[in-house]
Amino acid sequence: MIEVSKASFYYPNTDEGALNDVSLQINSGECVVLCGKSGCGKTTLTRLLNGLAPSFFDGKLDGMCQSFGLCAGEAAIEEYVPIVGSVFQNPKTQHFNIDTTAELAFPCENMGMNSTDIQERVRSCANEFAMEHLMDRSIFKLSGGEKQKIAFATACMLQPKLLVLDEPTSNLDYKAIQELHDMIAKKKSEGITIVIAEHRLAWLADIADRFCYFASGELQRQWNATEFLKLSNEEMQKMGLRPMDITSYRKRAKE
Repeated sequence: MIEVSKASFYYPNTDEGALNDVSLQINSGECVVLCGKSGCGKTTLTRLLNGLAPSFFDGKLDGMCQSFGLCAGEAAIEEYVPIVGSVFQNPKTQHFNIDTTAELAFPCENMGMNSTDIQERVRSCANEFAMEHLMDRSIFKLSGGEKQKIAFATACMLQPKLLVLDEPTSNLDYKAIQELHDMIAKKKSEGITIVIAEHRLAWLADIADRFCYFASGELQRQWNATEFLKLSNEEMQKMGLRPMDITSYRKRAKE
């Protein structure tokens, strides 16, 4: 359902590509994790998948990046809205309203749905993610984890086929990460395709189907989940990746 073919992307006023000749296929219902050091190209790929590049983030795209029939650089940004839901690193950058209920309703209002259907969908989404206690609240008074839960739920309001998440746990504590993990796992169980660019990898051990390693804008290696979990902490460290087994680190922190 996602096909990237020899895609290279150049931001304005740069000589080096943020992505260089990347080819990748992702099947419907698959959860794929994009990993690698900062600046490796994984965020740029997410921007091509959700249509933000080159429509919003200007640049030159060579090759092709297609998400459920929508080609980056050809399809209008509004065509992506009902197909792709996006969650970013900092939830504060993607809120459009000051209260939580209006925030959930906004995507549906933006698509012109009638008020009865919008209200029902808001109730259903709040119930699905056990967020009734977060409704009718000021977004400014929520914790970082609660804001990210609202952002994720909002991304799901139009029942997209693809969810794209760019470092969604960067500002979250352990409890908030677990809650986000459960929300993502639920959507995966429903057959939604999920692409996550992430530095923290351990929380994805039981969700991801495949891990794609980027360096210098290139897709250098891929592993299925079983293969990736067999990598040692030393091997992960050499690639600049955080370990999957963090038991020893938690023990040291507790001590």
